[in-house]
Amino acid sequence: KHTVDFEFQALLKRHFTRVKYFDATVMDPVDLERVKIKRSAAVLILANKDAIDPDGEDASNIMRVISIKNYHSEAKIIVQLLQYHNKMHLMNIPAWNNNTDEAVCIAELKLGLIAESCLNPGFSTMIANIFAMRSDTESSRNRSIWLKEYLRGASLEMYTETLSTYFVHDLKNFSEAARFCLVQLNILLFAIEVCEESGQRRL
Repeated sequence: KHTVDFEFQALLKRHFTRVKYFDATVMDPVDLERVKIKRSAAVLILANKDAIDPDGEDASNIMRVISIKNYHSEAKIIVQLLQYHNKMHLMNIPAWNNNTDEAVCIAELKLGLIAESCLNPGFSTMIANIFAMRSDTESSRNRSIWLKEYLRGASLEMYTETLSTYFVHDLKNFSEAARFCLVQLNILLFAIEVCEESGQRRL
């Protein structure tokens, strides 16, 4: 049985209304039944970024994917890999679904951000500011105008919300929706996810 450190215990207590902790392994069908894997919306498998052997870490996570798929082939899996070349092993899993399952490779993301930043300077900074929440509490009296605006933007938070029917019936496209949110609600709209009648989702 694994021991949980005090920091993790504190994290669980802070989010006890939304998080339930199980001491289990996905390699055991009994544990998969215990955590109700068949009723889950998705399974998220995270990699240890500090692993001494990245390929070994990826191999362990790929085995976890195989175990889950053997138990419930329809399970949606999002797995994090450290090495890009290990993605091909996931594609060879019979139950792997390219439409619903996702493989996120850290090395691939880093190289993609570097490449995009070469084409569009400042892209990586923008992405970092979107996903990293910062607080702007220092005095801004002696700051230049551009720095004030930058820090204010970097301190804003991002949320996912369900839009009202007004956006469906009265606004024709994303541009109109983004303009309405900015002018009327003082909100910057990044993307809209649409759920089709077939159940498929698209941005």
